[in-house]
Amino acid sequence: MQQPDMLPQFTQVTCRYREHVLRLTVPAGESFLAGDIFLRNEYPLTGLKGVFRKPVIVDVGANVGLFALYMHLNIKGAVIHCFEPSAALCGALRRNLAGCPEVRLHAVALSDHDGRELFNLNTRKAGQSSLHSVTGPQGEGWVREHVDVRHAGRAFDELGIDHADILKIDTEGSEPEILESLGPRLAGVKHLYIEYHSLRDLARIRALLSGFEEMSCVARGDAVGVLRFMHRSLR
Repeated sequence: MQQPDMLPQFTQVTCRYREHVLRLTVPAGESFLAGDIFLRNEYPLTGLKGVFRKPVIVDVGANVGLFALYMHLNIKGAVIHCFEPSAALCGALRRNLAGCPEVRLHAVALSDHDGRELFNLNTRKAGQSSLHSVTGPQGEGWVREHVDVRHAGRAFDELGIDHADILKIDTEGSEPEILESLGPRLAGVKHLYIEYHSLRDLARIRALLSGFEEMSCVARGDAVGVLRFMHRSLR
């Protein structure tokens, strides 16, 4: 993999969402991310159950913070924990969430172990960045940066995250490891949005979430998609 002296480029987009006019910082060439979340309902909120008295939302793989902002606008008073390891993406995330004091940013990657590792950052398609080895074409646009990695379960314990009304995981391949490391803590999760990036990962995720009811599966290709789950105790 090449390691050119470059960083992701960002652009400003304006998006109207309900009564809000949002001015967002997104990776150049990926303005569709704002449309997916704010206009095309990628993360539907219909059918959410549970008492959101002191709502806690956890965003693992927060990218530039658009999901967190969407939650901030829809679930008032929620404390939102964002996990994003890339320093470049964290800068854009801070700009997008500058008006959201209840957001907590944790500049680490979550997995099933602790350490410091090389993170594969796609400067042209930031949403494809991953701790995992890149399996597609490895040409220009990829850089590697050292990031801190935390065992997800221990990180939750240290931060006092003992429940989550909504947990979203989009880490381009680390999703099963994160679920495994959370283990019994998943019993405190009410609703979960999670991406899968292979049919093998899809099977592992479904097996690990046997205590949840699968509400939807939106495929983005032959082996990529977004799953939505609700804990069976809410039925």
